[in-house]
Amino acid sequence: MIESVYSNDNADANRTDIVHTDFRMPKNIRQIGKSNNSKKIYVEDYVMTFTKQLPGEDYSTCRVAVLVGQYVKTPQGRCIFISGALEVEGMDLSDGIVFTNDHWTAIYENIKKYFVEAEIVGWFIGGPGYLLEDKEKILKAHIDNFAGQDKTLLTFDNMEKEESFYLYENGSLSKQEGFYIYYEKNEEMQIYMIVNKGKPSEEEQYDDRVSREIRTILQNKKPANEHKNISYLMYAAGTLLAVIILVVGAAMLSNYDHMKSMQDTLDSLSNNLKEIESVFIRNENNKAIVDNTAEPKTDIPVSTDGSLNVEVVPGGVSPLPEKDEEDKLSDEEPISNPPSDISDDVSDDKEASAGQISASDTQAEVKYYTVKAGDSLAGISHRLYNSANYISVIKKLNNIEDEDMIYIGQKLILP
Repeated sequence: MIESVYSNDNADANRTDIVHTDFRMPKNIRQIGKSNNSKKIYVEDYVMTFTKQLPGEDYSTCRVAVLVGQYVKTPQGRCIFISGALEVEGMDLSDGIVFTNDHWTAIYENIKKYFVEAEIVGWFIGGPGYLLEDKEKILKAHIDNFAGQDKTLLTFDNMEKEESFYLYENGSLSKQEGFYIYYEKNEEMQIYMIVNKGKPSEEEQYDDRVSREIRTILQNKKPANEHKNISYLMYAAGTLLAVIILVVGAAMLSNYDHMKSMQDTLDSLSNNLKEIESVFIRNENNKAIVDNTAEPKTDIPVSTDGSLNVEVVPGGVSPLPEKDEEDKLSDEEPISNPPSDISDDVSDDKEASAGQISASDTQAEVKYYTVKAGDSLAGISHRLYNSANYISVIKKLNNIEDEDMIYIGQKLILP
């Protein structure tokens, strides 16, 4: 429960407590320093602005004002809310701080004029620091004019730009470690400042960026129902436009992603086919090499339809030697050419290029095949041996590097 308690300016014994049920805690509050747990001081931002610009750049004297507001009792303690400040004009501080009857009359008239529901909660003195060091003079003025535990004193050193709050405790003024600044429209203080000190916007002496930003927000704040329909319409239009942009962008990205995904899939399939083909060729070559190292077969399957003509020549067959061994082999082993009566179209040069027959194997037979139009090594191997594994063997026997490079009439040595 929050109660707003108004006190009498007389002694504590004559105080009357009045509950003000329409009080609402400000929404925008900023803490300065460490606050007192039992008694908290809240000062409105316009009050701070006014009191800090009141002494100006005058370092020869002090300026005095009366603080008005209200006392609020909360479960956490008693709070002082300062919502206004009234300058005490015509005060001569040379002989001390003295509030005359004329001063009090002017103060109460301004309270009734500008702050009808407020009461005096303390006072302010601002000026150069060397004048504020006279603690006894300030304490005497506080006791004589603002007696009571709840009255506060605000000081401002216009040389060091420092403000401080004091509370009267145990016969002396005790400096508070911190306080709160709250922000409201505070039309009463604005009117007073306009009438007495110019418009509130002329605040050269108090440059608080946070306060100015919050104050700007509060001043520019519109009533809740003003232009409500227009705001909703603008919001809806902006939302619809954003949704359209998102949908169009998503469609474009989706189409691009589909095209890129299709291209990636085609590339992947092409690469996989190439890999499978290369693996197949390697396996076929490996099988041919393995079969060639096995024992030679005595029975060679020959086509029965007469499409392939195989010539059998006595003598053994060995693979063609490498180029660097040709001279050595020519000296060590004589070469015997196949008989000329085996085939009319076999020349001595072609037989020498097709293969060499060692003298030690003259008793064995050598098989030849004459290449015809449309033949290939794969077809010859398949028709003769019902397998493609003999391609590599035929290539090796005939010193053929490219299986597609055979010509019509060529004599091929068969395994």
